Amino acid sequence: MFREDVPSDVKFLADKLSVGQYKRKCPQCHHTRSKHKHDRALSLNIDTDGVRYHCHHCGIQGGWMHKKNTYTPDPFERKSITLPDRSEPNAVAKEYLVSRNIAEEVIEKHTIQGTYTFNGKAVPAIGFLYEDEHGVQAIKWRSANKAKYYSQQNVCEDFYNLHNYKTGNDILLVEGEMDALSWMSCDIPENLTVMSIPNGAPSKVRDGKVDPREDKKFQYVWRAKDQLESAGRIILCFDNDEAGGALQEEIRRRIGTSKLWTLDLGGYKDTSEALQDKGVGYLLGQLEVADPYPTVGLYRARDFKRDYDQLYEEGQIRGSSTGLRSLDQLIQVVPGMLTVVTGFPSSGKSDLIDQICLNLARQEGLKTVYCSFEKPPALHMAQLAQKLMDRPFFEGISTRMAHEAKDYAYEWIDEHFLFMDHTLDGPTTIDGILDTASAAVMQIGCRLLVIDPYNFIELPPSDRETDSISKMLTKIQKWAKSHDVHVFFIAHPTKLSPDRRSDKKVVITGHDIAGSAAWFAKADLGITAWRHQRDEEPPECHVWKVRWGWIGTNGYCQLDFDRATGRWTDHIREEVDDARWDF
Repeated sequence: MFREDVPSDVKFLADKLSVGQYKRKCPQCHHTRSKHKHDRALSLNIDTDGVRYHCHHCGIQGGWMHKKNTYTPDPFERKSITLPDRSEPNAVAKEYLVSRNIAEEVIEKHTIQGTYTFNGKAVPAIGFLYEDEHGVQAIKWRSANKAKYYSQQNVCEDFYNLHNYKTGNDILLVEGEMDALSWMSCDIPENLTVMSIPNGAPSKVRDGKVDPREDKKFQYVWRAKDQLESAGRIILCFDNDEAGGALQEEIRRRIGTSKLWTLDLGGYKDTSEALQDKGVGYLLGQLEVADPYPTVGLYRARDFKRDYDQLYEEGQIRGSSTGLRSLDQLIQVVPGMLTVVTGFPSSGKSDLIDQICLNLARQEGLKTVYCSFEKPPALHMAQLAQKLMDRPFFEGISTRMAHEAKDYAYEWIDEHFLFMDHTLDGPTTIDGILDTASAAVMQIGCRLLVIDPYNFIELPPSDRETDSISKMLTKIQKWAKSHDVHVFFIAHPTKLSPDRRSDKKVVITGHDIAGSAAWFAKADLGITAWRHQRDEEPPECHVWKVRWGWIGTNGYCQLDFDRATGRWTDHIREEVDDARWDF
């Protein structure tokens, strides 16, 4: 929905921002409100082609076309930096770099050698320059001694040396600025750009899971979205330790594996150490034999050595609890898998998946991106709020949630959920959906994707439906594994024959979903929500497909469903603490 009559204050606000999704105070209505003047009710979706906006309070919406191909820092967000005098470099700091085999021209171009005060003590230090097309935006300082003091002038928000990237280049990602300088000191190909992450590696990936608390540390991935997508190969060369392995996992799930390669340093801790011990020739030799990240094709056993050892030490990776104890006896939510969900109309299948995603957010901080074709985002938020607060959102028979509870729920939902808005030209092809979901992974670390329902997705007109569905599910599977995201895909059943409709109780499976037998064949997990329309029997969740025994088993469990709130809970109240949640 693009229009020309865009409010000037909205356009002024958006023009200051980079590509991304934002919540801001609406300049059209926030000053007119008697309450909640500071609510960030204006949603801004800014991509490389244009801007879409929607205020959830006053209702203004629209958009306009523009071109914003790369990230442009907001000049209002940064303090200016006065560069130290570079004409007389600190001799101790420069000698430290030379002792690490850093080339003179690299030292002069990418660093400052000066004196910096750490904790009240002035010592020789190296300043790594974080630049863009506007000049130096931040400096990361490191003491030129073994004490390794660190400090920053402005926050280093982007990859180090990102500004030197040229469209189509390969990218060599390293863990620290010194490693980047080490590679720059080698005679690397012109079509290779060396970049370093700005803020260090996470401590570890626990039990094979990415820690959701680390998500905010990886905003630099989203900020370099255009560069990463246009790159040829992305070669990972991180430290040879647990933190380096954890960083590799974090980067892999955010950008996928299609372009990823890995570089083995042959037992050396990092690039700097390898350069000092073996020299330029060794590093260039390792670069020549970099391997594609294992995704498809044939590989040596050594390519999976770390996973092999992890299985021995830790056993099979455990999934996450659904938050429903009865259902946990049957399945667990495992990253990188596809769950197909079905059920009769009004059986509560969408509510069940909402409940599971909400439980995972409460338990582990996992974030969800929704592609919900049948629900406008505001209505979906209201339904999530009902489950979260265990009170109806709307006026009705029972007491609705208080105004304060409504506001609390809004803030909590804003922290844990993203929504594709199909009223604003959201994606309707599976490629578009997965591309938007990839952005959600890069931007805020989403770990769950819900597609609801299948029949709104546009299929290629040239293919038979059964072939299109099979190809679509294969794409989803590959994407889920590549990004370590669990996908819930809701699909309606085909019309049943009269003899099956006449049964007192019919529980459908993947074989009953319209269009293709691939619904059953391609699912890693398959579940059906069943509910008696007159509530004469307890609702049930049936598991009809489990690809591997270690993630679950076929069977069913009884649950409870609250029609007033859409909340699913365990049926056996005396064994399950099902008290209202306190916040």
